Amino acid sequence: MVEDRVLDAAADAFGLDASLLTYTGGNVNAIYQSPAHNGHGDQILRVSKESWRSEQEIVAELHFMNYMFNNGLSIPQPFLSRTGRWVENVTEGCYASLFAKAPGRTPTEEDWNPNMFVHWGRTLGQLHLLTQSYVPLQNAKRRDWKQEPWMDMLRHLPKEEVIARQQATELLNWLETLPTDSRNYGLVHCDLHAHNIFVMEDGTITAFDFDDSCYHWFVYDIAIILYSVSVRHNRLNIEGDPNEHAAWFLEWFLKGYQEINTIESWWLEALPRFIRYRRLLDYNFLFQRYEWETVNHDLKVKWLRLKAEIEEKV
Repeated sequence: MVEDRVLDAAADAFGLDASLLTYTGGNVNAIYQSPAHNGHGDQILRVSKESWRSEQEIVAELHFMNYMFNNGLSIPQPFLSRTGRWVENVTEGCYASLFAKAPGRTPTEEDWNPNMFVHWGRTLGQLHLLTQSYVPLQNAKRRDWKQEPWMDMLRHLPKEEVIARQQATELLNWLETLPTDSRNYGLVHCDLHAHNIFVMEDGTITAFDFDDSCYHWFVYDIAIILYSVSVRHNRLNIEGDPNEHAAWFLEWFLKGYQEINTIESWWLEALPRFIRYRRLLDYNFLFQRYEWETVNHDLKVKWLRLKAEIEEKV
């Protein structure tokens, strides 16, 4: 949450009533929901700190989202402020932005089926197809993955994490050898797991939370989703082999994806390496965000599980 004076300024910048805002959470940002008013449905007010994203980075994010929205991708519409800006500097070091609330709901067990997987694949395929023709603003551009501070594993992983650092070095060197043509590389979502989608009754998907968007390989977007599917399988103690579960998911997901965008078989063969890379980034983020001595039991379990998987080179 943010201080009342910050929230008041953010609400005023977008013509909202601060007293009606409901805090809904957030990891690195503070997220508030505003009820329907003046012909608008429910809206999401996001307050970001400059220590996480600069004003120009957020402008670039919303410009990208607006392009995607205007070209038919199912994502929340971003809104301009009362002064016609995507982003408002509401106090020293705090930036506010406003979006439509995504339609649909968080996926349930009943939704977790091939129909939703196909729609999920179509959504990402459409995003990757559209990003190939996207032209960013000259003065506001999202970062390349190598410029993202939180993704700098060799900076953040402690020296004692010898195996993790060795694997990070190996994978980073490998990434440097990969082609970066527009058919395989561009501005992507970088976090489209099941917590960043809503699903409708017919299985169609709305994607949201583009805060991690950066320039990366398209297959990395797929790897993030597949990695999250495996994490979900373990967290919920679902019966059966997690690898078989992931393969089942991927079959249907790619069916939808390849209806919209093509991906060469070589990139799919590289998925295991990209999943290992994502796991290391997940582990790396824990060291930036938390102190082992102060985290709760569930987070310690996750921390130890990631360490074991990395050292076993799963």
